[in-house]
Amino acid sequence: IVGVMGYGGGVIGRYSDLSEEYPGVSHFHTIRVNQPSGWYYTSDALRTICDIWDRHGSGLTNIHGSTG
Repeated sequence: IVGVMGYGGGVIGRYSDLSEEYPGVSHFHTIRVNQPSGWYYTSDALRTICDIWDRHGSGLTNIHGSTG
């Protein structure tokens, strides 16, 4: 799990304080995709990232940047 210091990209751990009441969401992770300055992701690259995360992660994404 990537730390959130500086809010970089990567897998961000999410945990619930109400895990006994809501065990289905006691812990899940999101992937954060940052846009590098002066560069844009193609839609094919974003689809690939999302497909991988749908298959191997929670499916929740945080696309961050000027075009996110």
